[in-house]
Amino acid sequence: MNKRLIVTAVGSILLSVGFAHAKVSEEDAARLNGTDLNPFGGEVAGNADGSIPAWEPKWTDVPPGLEYEGPGHPRPDPYADEKPLHVLTAANYKEHLEHLSEGQKALFERYPEYQLHVYPTHREFGYQERMAKKTRWNALNTELVNNGEGLAHYNGGIAFPLPQNDREVLWNMRTTGCYTTYNVAYDGYGVFANGERAHDAVDFTQSHPFNNPADPDTGVTEEQRGDRAVWTISERLAPPRTKGQMTVVAGPLDYKKDKRNAWTYDPGTRRVRKAPAIGYDNPDGPGGMQTIDDHKGYNGAFDRFTYKLLGRKEVYVPFHNFKFNDRRIGTLDDRLTTNFLNPEYVRFEKRRVWVVEGNLAEGKRHAYKKRRWYVEEDSWNPVMSENYDGRDNLWRVGYFLSDYEYQIGCYQKHTQVFMDLPSGGYVSNFISLDRKEAVHNLPYLDKEHFTPANLRKAAKR
Repeated sequence: MNKRLIVTAVGSILLSVGFAHAKVSEEDAARLNGTDLNPFGGEVAGNADGSIPAWEPKWTDVPPGLEYEGPGHPRPDPYADEKPLHVLTAANYKEHLEHLSEGQKALFERYPEYQLHVYPTHREFGYQERMAKKTRWNALNTELVNNGEGLAHYNGGIAFPLPQNDREVLWNMRTTGCYTTYNVAYDGYGVFANGERAHDAVDFTQSHPFNNPADPDTGVTEEQRGDRAVWTISERLAPPRTKGQMTVVAGPLDYKKDKRNAWTYDPGTRRVRKAPAIGYDNPDGPGGMQTIDDHKGYNGAFDRFTYKLLGRKEVYVPFHNFKFNDRRIGTLDDRLTTNFLNPEYVRFEKRRVWVVEGNLAEGKRHAYKKRRWYVEEDSWNPVMSENYDGRDNLWRVGYFLSDYEYQIGCYQKHTQVFMDLPSGGYVSNFISLDRKEAVHNLPYLDKEHFTPANLRKAAKR
């Protein structure tokens, strides 16, 4: 029998025990977009010393005075002229330990040249109105099912703006998509300690059935929309040996009840086949320095780990990373430095994050024995992760770079990086620097565009 959630305030950190879901009251849900909580559940107030300001939304579009050519072009950075408040180095990082993660501390110990550039924290962007409505509806209706593997009564938007346990925080990390259909062509690079690189590239389109613009703003759930959370189609652009390979994937809303369905077109045989089940700790990305389920924070079923909510904490995390993929500034070589991404291109801010830890479940197998995720409170995007090997040594440290998408009025995840501490290498993907930036406001594509039959048609074009 699941224990009832127990929440205890300890300074600025919340601790929880057990795993259960209690019904959110109308009174609690009414706090969203009120004086104490913003529409996604983030705390409106700033912190005690003012280093995290209050949430005071000014914009859901391009801020005044900035020029934006539109989708596919670099988005202007409203904070481009700012200078770092702090530049942390191996010599001074211990002065900031209370705002650093275990992974960040390890990076300073591993690499004497590593730096972390901390800028002023900004909370001036608001939320797309439709996603705010969906999120409030979820607060009163959405539930976990199958021991947290799935959602029921979900209508798009943030699943649990008032989270009560570890799994609800992890599902929030998965339900941040404010787009209907988006497309991006991106590069990925494995950067090894000797300076050599591995490269791949993908053209990627994803559609969100719960954001179908033909639907009412709220109340359309899986009963009407079906059991799939996302549909994707991707085409390999590089390396040459896989160029032209195409894959469609239908991701489930409940990983216990339904499997991820995928089909692949092989240009060598010119055939479409059901793709084998791939997930969990299968190596992924150029150089193989991440796992399939590292992707975008956590990708796939939860069933190989047990979880606990460690609480909420003020940490320096990647945020407002407009600069990284801006092709008007510097080159790819400027960014892909040895051992880690060039710190000059990665902006950190002090922000409140929820922290969840996963430990390998008894009788289960995975390359990671322990994992930890840091989830930012205003966007619910993952911002950092830590993965430990079977001997309890920190193995990989992940950063997830996000910024505000003017096209859709929400924060979106973009480039990610996983730094492999034993080898000194790293893998970074979703880099659009040498291509057009992602387009998030494409016309909606329904499930008929993500079938094996349509994959055959796409492959022939």
